[in-house]
Amino acid sequence: MATSFSLRLRRLRKGSNLTMEALATAAGISKSYVWELENREVPHLSAKVLVDLAKALGVTAHDLLGEPSPVKASPEDLQFFRKYASMSKADKDRLRKMVNLFSPAPAAKRPGRGR
Repeated sequence: MATSFSLRLRRLRKGSNLTMEALATAAGISKSYVWELENREVPHLSAKVLVDLAKALGVTAHDLLGEPSPVKASPEDLQFFRKYASMSKADKDRLRKMVNLFSPAPAAKRPGRGR
């Protein structure tokens, strides 16, 4: 039976476009253990495995455990920000320009309004 941890792990893995095998390799565990974590109730999960999974997914252990973040953002948003933080300045500038394309244009000032 999948637990909330199991569902969160699967959602974050798929959101990172990782296969079970790729996550297992990145976290230093077996693919069968990843399958177990996603599909069964695991009574004891070591802190090391939890931290290694979180690092492989680009999230925190708190995110994996479903604990509230001190920042009001989803685990996916925090994961995105961590990737953004590690980008080069040129890549960050390009991404900012792309995001600005999605922002609505400011409303034109009407004549006779304002000061």
